[in-house]
Amino acid sequence: MIHHDVIVAQSDCVVAEHLAAQLHSYFRNISVARDLDEVRHIIYRHGAEVVILDLDLADYGELRSLTREFHSIGFVCTHRVPDEEMWKETLSAGAIDCCANDDIHEIVRASRRAGHTLRAAA
Repeated sequence: MIHHDVIVAQSDCVVAEHLAAQLHSYFRNISVARDLDEVRHIIYRHGAEVVILDLDLADYGELRSLTREFHSIGFVCTHRVPDEEMWKETLSAGAIDCCANDDIHEIVRASRRAGHTLRAAA
């Protein structure tokens, strides 16, 4: 079974492919999902350490459900223009962080932090 380090779930397929290509420099196995059903399918089939989730795909209630359902996976949320309120809401819903979807360095930092945090808790 191939274990995916990261699942990229973005509402814009061009952004998703671009982000996945950039993340290959930092993570071995990356999968791209188009919706929440596909995120769940990939997790159940291949596993993951981190899901990079566009907030245009999931509202805070869906994010909260995902973080409860997959408590051993870190969720890093992204958005075109995240703000302080959005950041607070995503953290309250169980995400590790909320980053601009074009800030690859911050996404990588948050993803690595998520992986380390979850391994330390295990």
